[in-house]
Amino acid sequence: MSIYRKVQAVERVFSSLERDLATFKNATGLQCVSGCGLCCKKPDISAAALEFLPLAYHLFKEGQAYQWLEELDTSSDDPFCRMFRPFLKENESGFCSQYKYRGLICRLFGNAAVLDKNGEPKLVTCQTIKTEKQLVYQKAVQHIAEGRPTPVMRNYYFQLRAIDSELGMKLMPINQAVHEALKIVLSYYAYRKPRRA
Repeated sequence: MSIYRKVQAVERVFSSLERDLATFKNATGLQCVSGCGLCCKKPDISAAALEFLPLAYHLFKEGQAYQWLEELDTSSDDPFCRMFRPFLKENESGFCSQYKYRGLICRLFGNAAVLDKNGEPKLVTCQTIKTEKQLVYQKAVQHIAEGRPTPVMRNYYFQLRAIDSELGMKLMPINQAVHEALKIVLSYYAYRKPRRA
């Protein structure tokens, strides 16, 4: 499968997830606390390279892939996500500089469930939501307990792995995942012309 087709397949998974998340958020009211960004400040976020293939392809098309690769190489000791902006400037709406191309983990955390050892879905969210949005949090927990439609993390990871099991299976630090995705795209197009999209 070509890189372009893989990017399209990943984007279809993301689109499906966004619809599922919208349904869940509309039913429960659960959303991130505006302007928080604490989850982006975690130094141990793991991801698969496949999650960032759309980002790498976008950066390649924009002529920024080599610059990003170089910056990731020179800041390889920095554990924080390269896309994260710790300080917002006036008129900026969020902490992620590449929000449209963020990875699967970024889309799922806070608004999805994992299956516990008994196969029951349990909400995975942050302490901020649990304390600052207690009623909404409880409503979401109740929603899940009633067996109503809930995004379950593993389902979307399975969908990614079906696209490319090797690239979708191996988890690594988020910057390394972005780095790997960039190398894959750059290697693929070293002797090919990219599709126009």
